[in-house]
Amino acid sequence: MGKFDRFFDDSDRQGAVPAKGEPPAVRGLPEGAWVDDGVYRVQSFHRLGAPHGQKVLSRPEEMGAMEAFGARGSVVFLDTETTGLSGGTGTYAFLCGIGFSSGDDFTVVQFFLEGPSKESRWLRAVDSAIPRDACLVTYNGASFDLPLLRTRHVLSRSTPAWDGAPHIDLLRHARKFYRGRLPSCSLGSMERNVLGVRRSGEDIPGSLIPGMYARYLHTRDASHLSGVFYHNEIDIVSLAALYCHVAHLMEGASSDGADLIRAGDLWAASGNPGRAEALWDRACEARQGRVEALLRKGFAAKRAQDRASARDAFQRALGALRDEPRRGADPTAYVLLEELAKLEEHAFKSREAAMRYTDMALEWLKRNRYILGASFTRMHQSMSRRAARLRRRFPDEG
Repeated sequence: MGKFDRFFDDSDRQGAVPAKGEPPAVRGLPEGAWVDDGVYRVQSFHRLGAPHGQKVLSRPEEMGAMEAFGARGSVVFLDTETTGLSGGTGTYAFLCGIGFSSGDDFTVVQFFLEGPSKESRWLRAVDSAIPRDACLVTYNGASFDLPLLRTRHVLSRSTPAWDGAPHIDLLRHARKFYRGRLPSCSLGSMERNVLGVRRSGEDIPGSLIPGMYARYLHTRDASHLSGVFYHNEIDIVSLAALYCHVAHLMEGASSDGADLIRAGDLWAASGNPGRAEALWDRACEARQGRVEALLRKGFAAKRAQDRASARDAFQRALGALRDEPRRGADPTAYVLLEELAKLEEHAFKSREAAMRYTDMALEWLKRNRYILGASFTRMHQSMSRRAARLRRRFPDEG
């Protein structure tokens, strides 16, 4: 048996398991099975290699690039639906979706809590679905899902079996790639704008879900929760597809300069400057992003004390910026001129070159003083002091 086989057998693949032993007071749950007192399980299968929106749902364990960020063993995706959106001890989860690859499928197992009095059993069921070697993947789970589940364990006087497992909060990676490029980095925004997923009319907005569960507790009629199960299931599948997409970007599977630059940033932050440099080099060849890529290469070389390479990268970036007239007022120009002035003065002891870049920076400030607003005075004073210091330091060359 595989590590996930305890959650389903071959008969399940012909359809969902019919509900057995359903408490008479609960009506309208989707097809599934009661696996413990007050704990109801629903599962679904999605073929690996099939499209999810405009992307392909690949096997997460094959995404080697994610190992640099903690991925190992079984990659397990987790998402909860809760009684509130702000956390706190009064908020608890009533539905937890867990996704993983098994055989040729990506399987989503969902655990539904019949009512708050059965929460300890529900927590144990969720724990049992996560293998010991799991790497958990969530979306904003570091701030919400996992702290919430830990709190519920504390209140139930238990400890989560998955505590201490590697965890990747994919929201952080999504922000690295798409902040400033999309209006929002929510999972819904990622679905629409990156994955190209369009949900069916069955979906329920997340803001309505707590109220719908409260209604269920009052009526014991779960028929209106079918959209909540759908919402949670698609969240899990989209999370897996986004994970694979991010991994492909990390491998450089893009011709977009911004993708390549930001992938390089992530590799640099993870302590792999070689891979970062290779991606920035590719971004230098892209239609857009050349200036930003060269700027990163320059600062990386500067940190490595390779002053000649830093000067070369900054000079090339300045040249590329001049080739883009629409960016004439871009503050990047001032940054480049300041860095080149510093290098020429301190690394290469060239007053002439240092003064040339300093004068160019002062001229740039004069042209853009009204755009800079209150920053102009501070920047102008700093560069003027640099010019005065250069004249004092190299009086014989004056």
